[in-house]
Amino acid sequence: MASHEIPNVVRRADPVGEPAPLVFDSPHTGLAFPSDFRPSIPMELCERVADWYVEELFGAAPAHGAILLEALFRRAYIDPNRSERDLDLSMVEGDWPDAVDTTEKTARGASLIWKVIDGETAIYDRRLTVDEVRHRIETYWRPYHAALRTALDETYARFGRVFHVDCHSMPEWGDPRWGDQGERRADFIVGNRDGTTATAAYTEVVVETLRASGYSVAVNVKFKGVELIRRYADPAAGREALQIEVNRGIYMDETAIARSERFGATKAAITRMIAALEGYARAAAG
Repeated sequence: MASHEIPNVVRRADPVGEPAPLVFDSPHTGLAFPSDFRPSIPMELCERVADWYVEELFGAAPAHGAILLEALFRRAYIDPNRSERDLDLSMVEGDWPDAVDTTEKTARGASLIWKVIDGETAIYDRRLTVDEVRHRIETYWRPYHAALRTALDETYARFGRVFHVDCHSMPEWGDPRWGDQGERRADFIVGNRDGTTATAAYTEVVVETLRASGYSVAVNVKFKGVELIRRYADPAAGREALQIEVNRGIYMDETAIARSERFGATKAAITRMIAALEGYARAAAG
């Protein structure tokens, strides 16, 4: 398996054997905080922000002909699953020269550059300079997006189709920010932005394969997909994208940040789903 890496930014694993029209990416598993992060709260609080072990859960993707991308930097530093225009200007010192498009993520303090941890604890006791923000965008956000766009375009050029899976994890239990406090979330939530980024047929392969393994699956509930599938999907042109959220309760201990005894079974179920997607994608591409 060939692997290409920009240190502390992005790693790309290429297909083993014959390529398939599949691209997987894991934008929130990075563990590196660059030296200019400088939070005002203990680093151990900031270090809890990650989609733990997701790159391992989906690690079989290259063996099924897919490209697998992994961000190596922390999402709290800069979030690749946000638009570069989704910026909270209250965090910036001076005049930001570019246009902004704020979203509900901005209001939650989890936009392009995170303002708070766990929805309430402020990360900084200062404002970031324009140069600091630009550095994060140009050094981390843009290279990750460029790597994903290249992977998608290469695959599309080869097959005339590309099927993208954006891989994430979510807390087992709901919270007030999402309006589901006290509720246990489904084992998997599949998002296609209400059918705008993927066809029903592509979505159904994921949903039915996971359900066949005994897991509960919801579609477009709370987690519908954000920038990485919105930006690059065009189902009418043969570019389809899904977001998959894996409930951490089915593979890890969230308090200890450790794999649980269920990790192996969950990974095996995800691998079966990847195999089903490989078959579907190859057939769709003719």
